[in-house]
Amino acid sequence: MKPLIICAAVTGGASAKSAHHPVTPESVATAAVEAWRAGAAMVHIHARRDDGASSADVGDYRAIIDRILAAGCDAIINVSAGDNGGRASHAERLQVIETNAEVVSLGAGSLNIGNRLYDNSPAFVREMAARTKAKGSVPEIEVFDLGHLDLVGALVAEDLIRAPALVEFVFGLPGGLPSDPRLLPYLLERLPAGAEWAISSHATTTERYLPLSMLAFTQGGHVRTGMEDTIYLRPGELARTNAEMVEQWVSTARIWGRPVASPAEARRILGLVHS
Repeated sequence: MKPLIICAAVTGGASAKSAHHPVTPESVATAAVEAWRAGAAMVHIHARRDDGASSADVGDYRAIIDRILAAGCDAIINVSAGDNGGRASHAERLQVIETNAEVVSLGAGSLNIGNRLYDNSPAFVREMAARTKAKGSVPEIEVFDLGHLDLVGALVAEDLIRAPALVEFVFGLPGGLPSDPRLLPYLLERLPAGAEWAISSHATTTERYLPLSMLAFTQGGHVRTGMEDTIYLRPGELARTNAEMVEQWVSTARIWGRPVASPAEARRILGLVHS
């Protein structure tokens, strides 16, 4: 089996979902390092300030990243260039590339998240892809709906994305892909050739999180866990740490014989060069 890349999305940009949810710079950095020690090859972070507020500021990102690196962590650092709940402009989101993170999120299209527009216009997406490539980072291309794969294919054809493309199917956001496993075969059929893929399953219950994540695990994709996506370790049981959630996937991989990728192996799979 292909080595499994486990990504720990340790916080997200929403308010604390449980008493265990890290929402300060120090706690986010600690959670990322603990997740790496538990077996995560990649950590996905949103910037936080001391008061717990989310941020798109490069300085706030660097404060967390520097803490992670100071702990000797060699996980791939993956930062969000999302719109910070509608508060970050396109210009501010483009600046996130200056964090020098190896992986930067890239929304592949716009959608209505609840009552607001998440604005990923084609012009913005192309500019983000071009700047990410010029910086030497890799975009984590977030697909929120079926039609977003049309633009992904165009970005590959225009050589704005280096092979292999890293595509993450995001399920469970209001206005995006519903948490329906029947959609996955169609999505996979439309992936660019040779692309690596993962699933981010946003769910309020384990029963909704697990089916899609297990499909990624069994069909050669990669998995994402962590408190941005779900706060439960098993039905009705809150996870106390992000590391626990990573350990759960490491144990699952061990039981079924799928090797877990180290950060170095994950870099090779994704075509990353460690600076």
